[in-house]
Order: sequence, then C-alpha cells, then structure tokens
Amino acid sequence: MTTRRRLKKEIDYVVSDLILDSMTYANLKQKPNDEEALQIVNETIELRNKLRNKANHPEQKENTETAKTFYDNIATTLVESVDKGYTKLGKLVNKEA
Repeated sequence: MTTRRRLKKEIDYVVSDLILDSMTYANLKQKPNDEEALQIVNETIELRNKLRNKANHPEQKENTETAKTFYDNIATTLVESVDKGYTKLGKLVNKEA
C-alpha cells in the first residue's frame, strides 16, 4: 500500500497531465474556448477534488473496508476516470483529423 501523501501526489500528477494535454489540444487547434476540451478539464478538476477529499478523510469509509482496500479503490477510481478522460480527448483529436 502506498502512503496517503504519495497517493495525493499521484492524484495531482495524473490529473495535471490530463488537464495539460486538454489545454494543449485546445491551443494547438487555436480554439482556446473549445467547450468539449473545457468540459474534460472541469470533470478532471472535480475528480481531483473528490479523490483528494476522500483520501484526506478515511474515517468516512465504509466499516467493511480495510485501509488498504480503501486506498486501492481510490487509486483504481483515479486510473479508470483518467482513462475515460483520455478516451474523450482522443475522440476529440480524431474528430479534428
């Protein structure tokens, strides 16, 4: 199991990459106010806030979960959600091509 501090750093790192890639796409296509790219950014920021809040308050976890499973679930949610974000961004890029 990773430490809570390391998990929060990983959340920030992975989320910032997706946000950076979305904004890079919008700037390269010279559409700084692209609604779809901004929607990906907003969803990603909401995800980051939700996961960090969950990691900061483990006392709110279900009683049946151990600490290891609790933090593993946060990491799994992070990976799955960011993957969905990159899928949306990929569709956006392919639509332009």
